[in-house]
Amino acid sequence: MVKPRKFLPEDYNQLEEWGNNRDVLPPQLELLPTTGFIVDDVACGFLYLTNSAVGFLEAFMANPKADKNNRREALNSITLKLIELAEVHQCKVVKCDTKIDAIVNRAKGIG
Repeated sequence: MVKPRKFLPEDYNQLEEWGNNRDVLPPQLELLPTTGFIVDDVACGFLYLTNSAVGFLEAFMANPKADKNNRREALNSITLKLIELAEVHQCKVVKCDTKIDAIVNRAKGIG
């Protein structure tokens, strides 16, 4: 299992590159929370904390040039780390609103 690390502002150039390769804009750096993880050159994701016991998993992005299996493994690892972080912050509910089947299936697989 790959080990995600804390996302740092200097990692943002990777998101820009992945976005360019997908023809999408990543969220602006100022809009990303400090609670994010990245697997270099593969994928990232973020936990938005609220002033309640609800957290939101958002801003997942993957490098379309990375191997599909590596992307899947990285996104699974990132998601688990974000859920662990949500528990540390005493979130009782963790939500992720999406229409992307791969994210829905990942959530079902994790439980």
